[in-house]
Amino acid sequence: MSEIRVDTITEKTSANGVAIDSVTLKDGGATLTDNITFSASGKGVHLGVTTATASNLLDDYEEGSWTPTTNTGQGLTVSGAKYTKIGQLVFLNFYVSLSTISSTSTDRLEIGGLPFTSNNQAIYGMGVISYMGGVNFNDQTGPLVSPNSTDMYFHQNDGTTATITINEMNSRSSGGVPVLGGVVYQVPA
Repeated sequence: MSEIRVDTITEKTSANGVAIDSVTLKDGGATLTDNITFSASGKGVHLGVTTATASNLLDDYEEGSWTPTTNTGQGLTVSGAKYTKIGQLVFLNFYVSLSTISSTSTDRLEIGGLPFTSNNQAIYGMGVISYMGGVNFNDQTGPLVSPNSTDMYFHQNDGTTATITINEMNSRSSGGVPVLGGVVYQVPA
């Protein structure tokens, strides 16, 4: 493969710039007509700076599906679960239905199987539930991701953990209790 290395390209003839294999270089920037692919892993783009600094390096981006699980005794049907990971932040969304609980009087609501283990710091990931099938929780119930974990549990603003009773579950339709939500949490660098 041929390679051209220059210190400076100066436009001399027109405002169209100099085209080199799908890249147009001109005063004030470059126009790309294809994707950027690096020749080695761990490489990225330094954003918003004129010199390479580690804090401005975007070197990790991923998106995909994940498979929610639940604690023992709860049945779970997954309608959809996606994630986007940008650097150390993971953005999750999910739509699941809880269909059964164990034979005890109440179960703590939790969902596991998160695609990445959270940071081992006393900073909780947090999110929002947009719908929880009419279960009588506090209005401010939301999912939390504990440190060093791939599980989230549902917590109420009064400081208590959200639980569901057998009677609440049995009073739902055969489709179970739908839970729709989203979570943002941090992972190790």
